[in-house]
Amino acid sequence: MVRKFSADQLRRRRQFAVAAGLLLAALCHTAATATKLSPLREGALSSDGVLSPRGPASVARDVDESYFLPNNSIPTHYAISLRTDIHENVRTFSATTWVYLTILEPTSTLTMHFQELTIQAAFLYRVPNSGGNPIQIDQPTHTVNIVTEQLFFRSASQLAAGNYALRVVYTGSMRNYQSGYLVSQYRDDDDQWRYVGTTHFQATLARRVLPCYDEPALKATFDLEITHHRTYTAIANMPMTQSTVDPTDRDYMVTSFERTPRMSTYLLAFAVTDFVTRSNGRHQVTVRSNAVDDALYALDVGATILDRLAEYLDVPYYEYMPKITSIAVPDRGTGAMENWGLVTYGEPSLLYNPAVNTYRNRKRVTTVIAHEYAHQWFGDLVSPLWWQYIWLNEGFATLYEYYATRLADPGDEYWELFNGEVIQRAFIDDATETIRPLNQNAASQNDVAALFDVIAYQKAGSVLNMFRNVLGETRWQEALRSYLTERELSVADENTLATHLQRTVQGSQGVLPAGTTIHTVLASWTGAPGFPVLNVRRLYRDDGAMILSQERFLADRVLPTTHTWHIPYNYAYESSATFHDLSQFEWLTTRAAKIVTPVPDTEWIVFNLQQTGYYRVNYDRRNWDLLVDALLANHVAIHRLNRAQLLDDAFQLARADLLDMGVVLRMMRYLRRERDYAPWLAADKALRYLYEKLRGTDHEPVFRAFVSELIEEVYATVVPVDTVTDGETTLFKYLRELITGWGCRIGHADCLQRSRDALRREYGAAAVLDPTPVDPDVRAVVYCYGLQAEDATEEFTAIYQRFMASRNQAERTDLLNALGCSGSADNIRTLLATVQFSAIPGSGFVYLSEEKGQLFRAITDGGRLPINAMMEVFADATTLEQLIGVVGTDPIVSAINRIAERTNNPEELRRLETMLDAIGPSLPVSGALEVATARPQWFSTAEGLIVGQFLEGYNTV
Repeated sequence: MVRKFSADQLRRRRQFAVAAGLLLAALCHTAATATKLSPLREGALSSDGVLSPRGPASVARDVDESYFLPNNSIPTHYAISLRTDIHENVRTFSATTWVYLTILEPTSTLTMHFQELTIQAAFLYRVPNSGGNPIQIDQPTHTVNIVTEQLFFRSASQLAAGNYALRVVYTGSMRNYQSGYLVSQYRDDDDQWRYVGTTHFQATLARRVLPCYDEPALKATFDLEITHHRTYTAIANMPMTQSTVDPTDRDYMVTSFERTPRMSTYLLAFAVTDFVTRSNGRHQVTVRSNAVDDALYALDVGATILDRLAEYLDVPYYEYMPKITSIAVPDRGTGAMENWGLVTYGEPSLLYNPAVNTYRNRKRVTTVIAHEYAHQWFGDLVSPLWWQYIWLNEGFATLYEYYATRLADPGDEYWELFNGEVIQRAFIDDATETIRPLNQNAASQNDVAALFDVIAYQKAGSVLNMFRNVLGETRWQEALRSYLTERELSVADENTLATHLQRTVQGSQGVLPAGTTIHTVLASWTGAPGFPVLNVRRLYRDDGAMILSQERFLADRVLPTTHTWHIPYNYAYESSATFHDLSQFEWLTTRAAKIVTPVPDTEWIVFNLQQTGYYRVNYDRRNWDLLVDALLANHVAIHRLNRAQLLDDAFQLARADLLDMGVVLRMMRYLRRERDYAPWLAADKALRYLYEKLRGTDHEPVFRAFVSELIEEVYATVVPVDTVTDGETTLFKYLRELITGWGCRIGHADCLQRSRDALRREYGAAAVLDPTPVDPDVRAVVYCYGLQAEDATEEFTAIYQRFMASRNQAERTDLLNALGCSGSADNIRTLLATVQFSAIPGSGFVYLSEEKGQLFRAITDGGRLPINAMMEVFADATTLEQLIGVVGTDPIVSAINRIAERTNNPEELRRLETMLDAIGPSLPVSGALEVATARPQWFSTAEGLIVGQFLEGYNTV
């Protein structure tokens, strides 16, 4: 039944929770002398003594309450014994789990979570309050609800309130994707496949390995022992206590681990592998033996990041956990999971080899480690009360993913990327009408999984960073310290965070709007979907008066809204261009307000210094013109992050019909003198959008000339495209790749020739005896555009062979992306044929699980010629059927849809129609033709007409 909780229902549930908390505290006190088999102790609840898995704000959305566990019993401890034969690629396991629990009110049914386990036996025990071993009292029956994934153990008689233990004997299965106990594989140095087992339990997947109370607020301690083959080792959240020979089979070992602190089920983790471990004090990295050297960077930088976070938060990590291990899991994509004390990563997110990996790979490894290590506090030490507050986990982790690198090594410059990669990224999804707010309740497994989105990560990180700037670093750190120490080993919600933030500003003047609290201000950002645009309308009078107003920003429409955000704003202007003082700000807490400023009406003004506020800014046309003139005359007078903001805001405002696109195009002409990466990153998004609209049309040559003018001067400062020099900064590397990428894309002769020559020097016939390797930091542009030459077949073959031989997944990704750029139709057909043949055992064509789909993306991103070649392959019914048999329909359907989105002229449309006619109804791609035929309509929109008019009048001389 789907229903909304009433206020009265919530009050009664809260009263029950308080009573349950008091009861459990008393029970835990009487059990203080219990043996290891009865681990009840004080503190089994959240620190306020309240058991309330779903917080009060959950009324904001209708949910199906049947997915929630009842509040009549809670777990205190799990003791798990698991046996695995993963060394032989056996994808089943057997286990026995003791669930220690407290019944809070009389019941005959114990309800837990469960997914695809086969229960063989269950035994119920009474745990004496005075201590001693549990006493068996029943063999309960069980039933399962496969929809809610709940397991019901029914006793023959009513069970009084008190302490119990349930022993469950069962078997389970492993999967080859991120779900429960999963299997991965890799090739060893003898080219043999090896199989390993790791876990991934977030958000609702611990139930795939043990019957449990799989809700984040229902924390407990865990004992774990794993029986595995003697050639493998087991690791887990906690250090090993012993590893002894299995008395039933001397080929196996039984490895036991220390008891965990109280934690949520989704944080439990273990791995059974033949990997090796390297240590830096209590900081460890575990990897396959043929990747040890690639793990040394993570071993070093991870230890530094963990130490810097502990110092910054003033909450030592090792006071709660005795060690931390990061494990690189092969063929697991690029994700990571913050299990407390045992963090799992896809290999590209932990392994970095400067000989073959790029500066972007290094950045990814650094920031992903920082993200997961931030979770050790935000998510592990303090967990969300319910999944609707997952943004507390992911928002803090996203913020410190960047900020922690500034603490560890400011020279990396990764903090400079926060605005472009986080704030401006969040704006894209958050500008859609159907987007959710930060706080959104969820009950079903699918709804919970859907909460792990841009809103939980990038938007939450942006909003939290805004409050960090509003409070100032000192107050912010003080609030986080109290938040973490007072809620340690417990749970939190938005109100918890607001309470701790409020304490730091209590009695301070000018920090918050008059008469408000942090609770009110924060709720204005978490309780409604979307974000505001701050409209600045200057009156151009002697008193500097302006009208500020706010409305929700939507990318494709304007809708009325009654919601009001509490917007912190500050500004700089021409004669007071102080962009670095972020401590001064005012508030807009109403729909509109008139302010008086000292700004002369002949000077420009910029709001939202360094774009620390999570909102866009639109100005009256006169101020936009003043800003454009200022950028053209002396762009460095405006801070680089605000130059990026102006470009991004202007482009998106124009796309939403809130600003003339002509303003954007005129503003871009200042880029000729821009040397900072942040503005170019913002401009790149706009230029790519326009290029996708104009490529293959009559306007393309003029657009290329326009881009050529923009990059001409900066291109001269970042060439040669094929060379890396000592002392280059991170941001210079980013800038060079962006600018040279555009140079080659628009046909810049120097860029194309240098790329072609560099590829020949590494792989051409003359390079056999003395090759000159292309530096990984310039490989993306050199390889892609070097391979576009029709006669680059030798180089194509050599790169493909290197791809097949590589054991470094990040390098494989880069090489595969380059292969998709090939300018030879035969090479593209050969590439697709290797996917077909990869299904044949012993073919030698080895692709990792995600690489086949990636190959199709690489081809559609590689240019028109690769796309045409792939369309010809898809048009052959037999070949298409074979490809579908190998990769499934999804990658191919996605490729066809991307082709449709890149169809710009009658010839391209004819090719698409021919391919779709050949495919017929065998694939669900009926919408592709509609998408393609609609694309020319853009030129009749206001946006398209303005762009066309600008280009028609563009002076190319």
